Amino acid sequence: MAGRCGDQGCLRERHWVVEGCFGAFSYTRQVNAFDRSVRAAVFEHLVAGWPGPTPGDIAERTGHPTEAVAESFQRLAAEHRLVLTPEGDRVMMAHPFSGVPTDYRSEIGDRRWWANCGWDAFAILALLGDGEVRARSEEGIESTWTIRNGVVRPDGLVHFVVPARRFWDDIGFT
Repeated sequence: MAGRCGDQGCLRERHWVVEGCFGAFSYTRQVNAFDRSVRAAVFEHLVAGWPGPTPGDIAERTGHPTEAVAESFQRLAAEHRLVLTPEGDRVMMAHPFSGVPTDYRSEIGDRRWWANCGWDAFAILALLGDGEVRARSEEGIESTWTIRNGVVRPDGLVHFVVPARRFWDDIGFT
């Protein structure tokens, strides 16, 4: 739950602490218009089916200077709004999309998107429409779920190895 003045946080101070099943996060600033435009361009890039963008890709898309986009990437990553590759030169995750190949894929017709996990693969289809989720386990077992009119078939269970409150300890592994 979000804090109120006098306990966990204060909106007037632009500082909120959110606690719950995902652990505690502290948000100390509102995203400025420039960073919002960069993040929106990242999502447009990923929805179009391209791999994780570089600052140059987003600069080309938006007309913003590459250096300013790179600085925006760093700010957005520091606040868990994006995840960059270990080299810091490309977007690896903009939840629910993955900018790099994974074992989880969402498909609508001939369009495909990589997802960070099974949960994110379903989230992509919740955003974009009915289709299929495909996953491959570490043992190489392939699974497919079909979503039509918001209904998932077949039924199944999902097992999360990492508790949700620990996801950001190592979001790449989670």
